[in-house]
Amino acid sequence: MFKKLLAMTSSTQMLVAMFVGFGVGLFFGESVGWLSTIGNSVILLMQMTVLPYIVVSLVGGIGKLQKSTAILIFSRAGAIMLLLWLVGIVLTALMPLSFPFIESASFFSTSSIEPTEPINYFKLYIPSNPFESMAAGYVPAMVVFSIAMGLALIGMEGDNKKQVLSFMHTITETFSRITQGLVKVLPIGIFAMSASAAGTMGVDEFASMQVYLISYFALCLLLTFGVLPWIVSSLTPITYMQAINISKASLVTAFATGNIFIVIPVIIEECKQIMREHNNLSEDGLTLIEILVPIAFTFPNIGKLTVILFVYFAGWFNGTPVEVTSMPSLSVSGLLSLFGSVYVAIPFMLDLVHLPSDLFQLFVMSGFITGKFNSIAAVMNLFALTLLTVCLFQGSLKARAPQLIKMSLGLLISTVVTIVVCRVGMGLFIHSPDVTSGVIANMKVADKVPTKVQRQFPEVGKTPSQPIADVQTIRQRGVLRVGYIPSNVPFSYYNNSGQLVGFDTAMATKLAEDLKVEIEFVPFHKDKLAASLKAGFFDVAMSGLSMDINQMDRLSYSDPVLELNIAIATQDHRVNSFKSNESILEMEDDITIAYVEHDDKIADAKTKLPHINFVKIDAYKDFFRQKKVKYDAVVISAEAGSAWTLFFPGYGIAILEDKNKYPVAYAVAQSNQSLLNYINNWQKLRKVDGHQQQFYDYWMLGKGATTPQPRWSIIRDVLHWVD
Repeated sequence: MFKKLLAMTSSTQMLVAMFVGFGVGLFFGESVGWLSTIGNSVILLMQMTVLPYIVVSLVGGIGKLQKSTAILIFSRAGAIMLLLWLVGIVLTALMPLSFPFIESASFFSTSSIEPTEPINYFKLYIPSNPFESMAAGYVPAMVVFSIAMGLALIGMEGDNKKQVLSFMHTITETFSRITQGLVKVLPIGIFAMSASAAGTMGVDEFASMQVYLISYFALCLLLTFGVLPWIVSSLTPITYMQAINISKASLVTAFATGNIFIVIPVIIEECKQIMREHNNLSEDGLTLIEILVPIAFTFPNIGKLTVILFVYFAGWFNGTPVEVTSMPSLSVSGLLSLFGSVYVAIPFMLDLVHLPSDLFQLFVMSGFITGKFNSIAAVMNLFALTLLTVCLFQGSLKARAPQLIKMSLGLLISTVVTIVVCRVGMGLFIHSPDVTSGVIANMKVADKVPTKVQRQFPEVGKTPSQPIADVQTIRQRGVLRVGYIPSNVPFSYYNNSGQLVGFDTAMATKLAEDLKVEIEFVPFHKDKLAASLKAGFFDVAMSGLSMDINQMDRLSYSDPVLELNIAIATQDHRVNSFKSNESILEMEDDITIAYVEHDDKIADAKTKLPHINFVKIDAYKDFFRQKKVKYDAVVISAEAGSAWTLFFPGYGIAILEDKNKYPVAYAVAQSNQSLLNYINNWQKLRKVDGHQQQFYDYWMLGKGATTPQPRWSIIRDVLHWVD
């Protein structure tokens, strides 16, 4: 058995290792997660020679060119690269046609308000310190440095140049031999990474992204096994099967490792071999292959461009699809941003088309599997670019009208078939996810003190008033009375069990626990808050209260508890219309925006937006539960708005461009200085010890709202050998 395995080709060994690894991972589950250490070690070994290989191959390859030849190479390769980029951008823009219709929503995400770190193009491309660039892994900067050295050698003559070129050639051969040796242990790394991934990657965690994953896989497979090899076979002497066969080992390696960096030497050797088989490789062609692949690697490839599909998916999933007019700017800006890391580019592109970054965390989570598919598209892109450029350089490119028409029709038909099959298939088998309201509606407060909840609103002048209670009085009577606003999601609302829950409900329960008293919740109307506190109906109001400057002379606010972000909630298909100041200014006169609080900010908005009708409503539920559309949108915090969209997934949140914040606090009667001092000091303590952050993570971000299940495995769920 072992001898048969050794007799296999390297690509076959890698395939076997990958599938065996998947099998081991499915069998043993999370217990084989430690194998990722072995896999990562092998990958790091494979990377050992790549950066030095790029430097010496570029310096040596460019250095032995004639000036006219170098100009010819870069101009022709650049033209082909632009055409391949165009193909990738168009196909990526067409794939959203395969998305079915669903409704969904998500908890608030801090990524939607965090500033995007700009790409430092100077460090990325300018090797002011080549050693720093190499240490930091700035491949584009190292390529610029290597090209500069190579171009300098072109203009030199004499024995010194020959010695440098000879040294570079020797070092290139040395690195190539090291790479060939390391390839022999690569199946071990592929097995380890596949087993670890299959054992730890849960199926359920990708459930909400299944539409994106399926369409993304289809796009990458179409490019890898359809579009790119078809273009090569249509325009060059290389057949379709030859294009697939020479790339097989590199595709398997890239898929298994998610890394195209380590297969650069393999791509170079395979391109040389196939051109030799067609007796179409001159000395200049050989040099062209050696320098073109490393240079092309530093530019965004089609595999990288496919991640733009995630931005289209984010818009679709958010209910605010990217408009057709925005697609050209998204494509161009996305291409430029992808010169850097995709993890910087995606937030940039989401912000560019005014989409919240809520799903960026899912993009990161799915990066392992999507990275494998965009890696194979990237590898085939390098093969196609190199072979097309070499054939053009050698004069064997067949760019005649019949071939071009046949190729175009073939690409069009294959694209249409792929989109239709994905659309029909996902429409049949993929439906809207489980209603997310079930999650937030079943969240609970961990009660540690006896709790009583009143539902009847006390009325000033009718309900008997009570003396204002300081801290000592509250302890003596054994009860803390807390005012709350019903249906004020996610601060205070009733869950499916009829329990009063929410962020401030949890904070109030903790406050009562620390005071060693019971707790009683009393409802109130916000416009009667000061009078209710003065009448002693409750001791403190804790219910997502924005600090109202008009009430500060009638009650006392505690130090700010949270800073919330002002946003606009509206129907999904209208979210984009409320994201920019320009689009709001261009709105029609019959637009009505509701608001519950922020009277001072609304007053300013009325002067700036006289064509919009602002209407004050009693509660946010009046907007979200409206049967006839009386209000087009509502001013709300992004945190609360996100929670409401869990109940009503047909609505979405637009965070305004200026990202205004406002504080929320607790309120006590103006004369109750004792309780105010206690609450301020108590709140500082609970911020420092992490209790407030814990409640915030749970009620605002949804962390811990669902219980994670152990990864399914044969050994646990089928054989029941382990618990």
